Amino acid sequence: MKLLKPSWVNHDEKPIFSVDIHPTGKRFATGGQGGDSGRVVVWNLNSVLYEEVELDLNVPKMLCQMDNHLACVNCVRWSNGGKYLASGGDDRLVMVWGLSVVAGATGKHKAETWRCLSTLRGHAGDVLDLAWSPLDKWLASCSVDNTIIIWNAEKFPEMVCVLNGHTGLVKGVAWDPVGKFLASQSDDKSLRVWKTADWSQETIITEPFEECGGTTHVLRLSWSPDGQYVLSAHAMNGGGPTAQVVEREGWRRDKDFVGHRKAVTCARFNSNIFVKEGKKCCCAAVGSRDRALSIWLTSLKRPLVVVHELFSDSVLDLSWSSDGLNLLACSSDGTVACIQFTNKEIGTPLTVDEKNSFYEKIYGKCLANESGGDLSSNLLVECPEILLAREKQEAKKEPPKEESTPKSDKTQFKPVLTPSPTVSRDTPLRPMDRQIETRTSDGKRRITPVFIPLTSVDANESLGSQPATESCFSTSSQSKSRIRVERRDDIVIHPNVSNHATAPKSDTGLDQRLRKRTASSLPGPKADELEVKRSCASPPSTPPTTTTNASVLAPALPAPALGTAGPVVRAAGALRLQVVNKACNTYYGTLSRLELIPNNSASNDPVWETYLGSPVTSIACDARWACVACVDGSLHVWTLSKVNAQRALPPIALTSQAAKLTLSGDTLAVVTTSATLAIWDLANASCVIRPLCFRNLLTHGVSVTSCSLLDDGNPMISLSNGKSFIYCKKLYSWVIWSDAGDPVRRAGGGAGPRAPTRASRPPPAVPTPGRAKALTGAARSWLEAQVSACLHLRLASDYRHWITALFEHLLHHGTEDQLRNILDDLLGPSHCTSTPKIWQNTILGIRKHDLLEEMLSLLVRQLRWQRLYTEYQDQLSSLKQTSAMVNGH
Repeated sequence: MKLLKPSWVNHDEKPIFSVDIHPTGKRFATGGQGGDSGRVVVWNLNSVLYEEVELDLNVPKMLCQMDNHLACVNCVRWSNGGKYLASGGDDRLVMVWGLSVVAGATGKHKAETWRCLSTLRGHAGDVLDLAWSPLDKWLASCSVDNTIIIWNAEKFPEMVCVLNGHTGLVKGVAWDPVGKFLASQSDDKSLRVWKTADWSQETIITEPFEECGGTTHVLRLSWSPDGQYVLSAHAMNGGGPTAQVVEREGWRRDKDFVGHRKAVTCARFNSNIFVKEGKKCCCAAVGSRDRALSIWLTSLKRPLVVVHELFSDSVLDLSWSSDGLNLLACSSDGTVACIQFTNKEIGTPLTVDEKNSFYEKIYGKCLANESGGDLSSNLLVECPEILLAREKQEAKKEPPKEESTPKSDKTQFKPVLTPSPTVSRDTPLRPMDRQIETRTSDGKRRITPVFIPLTSVDANESLGSQPATESCFSTSSQSKSRIRVERRDDIVIHPNVSNHATAPKSDTGLDQRLRKRTASSLPGPKADELEVKRSCASPPSTPPTTTTNASVLAPALPAPALGTAGPVVRAAGALRLQVVNKACNTYYGTLSRLELIPNNSASNDPVWETYLGSPVTSIACDARWACVACVDGSLHVWTLSKVNAQRALPPIALTSQAAKLTLSGDTLAVVTTSATLAIWDLANASCVIRPLCFRNLLTHGVSVTSCSLLDDGNPMISLSNGKSFIYCKKLYSWVIWSDAGDPVRRAGGGAGPRAPTRASRPPPAVPTPGRAKALTGAARSWLEAQVSACLHLRLASDYRHWITALFEHLLHHGTEDQLRNILDDLLGPSHCTSTPKIWQNTILGIRKHDLLEEMLSLLVRQLRWQRLYTEYQDQLSSLKQTSAMVNGH
């Protein structure tokens, strides 16, 4: 092994955040900070590897310098074919570079000319990492805007899709070498795997990252060249930093690389599969904030080599050469280091044929040569069933042998419906095929009505479709009735007309014969019973004696009126959505029109339009989604692009007409007039919250002001009367989060329902001692209720706030026992060698001892509790010393 650190590779003493070696092994690129902008530099790798080349003044060391980025460059990545170089930076841009002219002219920047071929704009924040797909079909970029964008590398700057799901800054992306998955890692303490077939989430891994504290500038993860492992950054195991290994099979997490003293920032697998001592293995490099670099072989339990104090600051990026023998590492101290290996040290790499043969044994037959390198989702077949299916398809493509005599029409076609003008009597008549004609006593004809269900022909006609021109039947014959009228002259029906001279008048005004027929009730449940079962329960404030069917079925919330005065326009990013109700009248009914019009268009010509058969009453849209609800209770959702829109969901029938639509990111919340709440995840086309009824929370004249989905997945609604409720899935109940009219809450000086501020202290006690005691007791009761709500709803940040507010209230108005109850639970057992299972050292992911320190910092300010402070402070210090001795052996 040989360690090199060329001083001439620098960015004028500015930080270098990324490094990547060209696939040919002749050059490498660095990205980082320049003089007053971001900087990308292409260097000669041979000048680093060979001393004689470095000393040759005729060989340029710097090949090209590009200062086009407006801010710091965080990542540079060569395409697998070596044709392009991609760079991403703090200016929210991704630039794709190509070699324009290769000249031998002298000069610092003239050895090679790299031109920006395309600038990709789509992220709303700093771009932190980039990755090319195995065959350079896609380019993935991740950003601090919590998204990952997949770009079409064959048609820059076309955007394939945006992957949403992370709730924190996305700091690393890596492609599966097989081409089936994309892995990403974020500050939200999760690693997510996405399927490239439909860009949905395959799995979410959080367990190895739950204990991670703080953050790193990047989280560069890597996929092993055999596709069997994902190596992540910044994981924790037993309180120490690790690089977590995630296995492809079942996404198991029982292996990791340990030894670094600080958080792991980057990991990079060698692209080769090696054979060492008769065993196949992969090689990986791991960099950390402890300024150290470790090299691992998957066949060894310990690292192959560890280089300490390699830099004076964190290691930020790593890159292997294509031959697998050279490793480059860069640091935020502005330097680059090179480590050279020999085949004796890390093994002999498999040849291309041996590597493909190895892939075939694991995943199946390779498809790269069959499709000319253009793969839709997978590079390799991963199961034998696909091979069998492909062989069957090839067999079906063979043309069938022609017969000497043509087949008859009956064998060629099997029409579903024969639209003849008359119906054969040989076929049995269904109820819809016959009507009964009778005559009344005065000779008038009476035809008994029957229900006629909609047929396929009628359905096509109702949608305005024209009959097929190649049909052998005329339009008139198809539209003729197929119902046969059966005359019954033996039945005479007396007309239902009362004779005032002879017929006695009944109390109800009905004919006696009709009264006789309706005397006994029909079998089955009554209509009013069904209506009660189908509707939500009536509000508790409504007396049971006054509840009628009309009141049960009446809308709990008013339906909005939209577009009565003309077109309605809503902003949708670079476009605007225009809705015109009753845009045109047709023979089949009135249509409503939706249009997308560019904001900078002078002609106002729409780039997309669609029609709906019902007036639009509610709209919610942004730059990516357009959602509308109609009078008929239907919900329609489209995903928007610059020049088009596509349906993201099929038309959905809501429980009733929509009263409110709320769009937040990819989450759509719908409140209906029947007081139900449903929430959909539009990116995954799935229902997050099935329709929940909250009619019992409403009173007369109360409306819904807002509805949203919290980070923990629980829905929250706020009403116009100052009440807020959060639904707890565990309790199957609506939890009262805020009630502005509650006397207990007002006595406690309550804060807002979300993002609570420090709770104000109760008002000063009035002269009456009994009333002062009641006020302080009410304040304590309200604070305890808030703590309990946060605990069951698993709201960690809110729990920390309210438990602190409760403790601060008890410092002024509580007893010593009440304070000890909180302190004892946070301290835990302090006089036994082993921790019992009944006491957990964390609550909602927060360490109890951290909370205890916060409580003690409040306790020390009150001199009346100084002995209590000394007692618990000493016990906490003793526990910390014992823990430190155990960890340090």
